[in-house]
Amino acid sequence: MRTHATMPIVALLLALLLPMPGNAYDQVTIYRCTDAQGALLIQNDMPCPAGHRQETQVVDVPPPLPAHVPRAERMPEVVAKEEAAVQARIAKLVPAPIPEDARTPPPGLFRCTTWENTTFLTQDETPAERCAPIRIVGLDGRARPGVGSACETRRDVCEAVPEAELCDAWRRRVDEAEFRWKFARAAAGDPRRIEHATLAAVLENSTCAR
Repeated sequence: MRTHATMPIVALLLALLLPMPGNAYDQVTIYRCTDAQGALLIQNDMPCPAGHRQETQVVDVPPPLPAHVPRAERMPEVVAKEEAAVQARIAKLVPAPIPEDARTPPPGLFRCTTWENTTFLTQDETPAERCAPIRIVGLDGRARPGVGSACETRRDVCEAVPEAELCDAWRRRVDEAEFRWKFARAAAGDPRRIEHATLAAVLENSTCAR
């Protein structure tokens, strides 16, 4: 059976959501029209053409939702107070700026790879231990789901970042920390924001600062 519609389904849905004067819940009549060949025609508030079998459905259209207002606009005083508290906390945790002539190279970094082949940068020279799942099989070699789980301990594989690459590695680490807290759209005092501020301060206080 072939079907077609005079307006795309998306356009039809948009038309149904348009605000209309009248009651709190306006109504739209949907006409489902089928011709002699079985072709389907869907339209709203317009009866089917002559020669079509017609089915109708009345749909209640709720009023449109109010426009979204950002929290900072709805509660500016509350947001400002939260931000001030975060800045005060950052000021206590983050190293203070130092003169340019007193700057030293940044701390060493290690580039580590997990058993899942995920790479990350860290200042911890001790490779972390992770639990890698083990596939449980029966005597016939087939997987046995639902009979429990097991894993084996695997250590990350780490190597020191060469001195020549240290500045670029620190910039990447700071950028990744910034992405984590901004992408999460976290609250003002989220630990990820504090982490980014701390790492950024270390970079700015080093000879790698631009």
